Amino acid sequence: MEAYKSLWNLVDGLLDFVYPRNIECILCRDPIEKKEKYAICASCKKKIHFAEEKTCKKCGKPLEELYLPELCHDCMMTKHFFTRSYTCVVYDEEIKTLLYRLKYGKQRYLAYHMAEMMTAKIKEKELEQMHWIIPVPLHTAKKRQREFNQSEIISQYISRQTGWPMDEKNLIRIKDTATQNKLSREERKINMKNAFQILKPEKIKAKKILLVDDIYTTGSTLNSCSKELLRAGALDIYAITFAAGKNI
Repeated sequence: MEAYKSLWNLVDGLLDFVYPRNIECILCRDPIEKKEKYAICASCKKKIHFAEEKTCKKCGKPLEELYLPELCHDCMMTKHFFTRSYTCVVYDEEIKTLLYRLKYGKQRYLAYHMAEMMTAKIKEKELEQMHWIIPVPLHTAKKRQREFNQSEIISQYISRQTGWPMDEKNLIRIKDTATQNKLSREERKINMKNAFQILKPEKIKAKKILLVDDIYTTGSTLNSCSKELLRAGALDIYAITFAAGKNI
């Protein structure tokens, strides 16, 4: 474990050398001062829709002010196996581009600032100490193709910022699922059915888990992960994502 931490610190230091933090806005890339929170300039902060006010009481999706139910449409229609999920921002074109740069542009330094926002949300919601932070895994074939799992990198930073341990090896994806973004709600559920497996249930039994992913849409991915964690005996499952789609 100590060797792993040392290696991670070395990699993190090299990333900071290649992509120094807080010198440009992560959205518009204009120069910024070090003091700018989350490395986002004042102009871009006004464009981002932060999930700060009215949100779904189950999944954390932002709700319209005049929307009366406490749950979003998805949460009223679907049983979720996690206790509660939180998110930081609304998934729009600006955020879509940001996540694309992280996942496919390999700009891994962006994960640090996303994790900063997610850790701030965790503290804001006063979540109790979690036994494990678990990133939503990629299938080995997809991870080999992409070279890294963005949720795992975000989780590493959240782990460092909270002091909670991370386990990225116990929950694995055994099904090479189709990309979700073009699937309907029902197709997503089918796509994620039996997609995950717990290798060591004894490490999960009676434990509080924080699941981490980059984006929440219908919740089918987090739900499938949560179902396996509950089957392994998890005590409580919370989730945090960087972005979430709007309530439809």
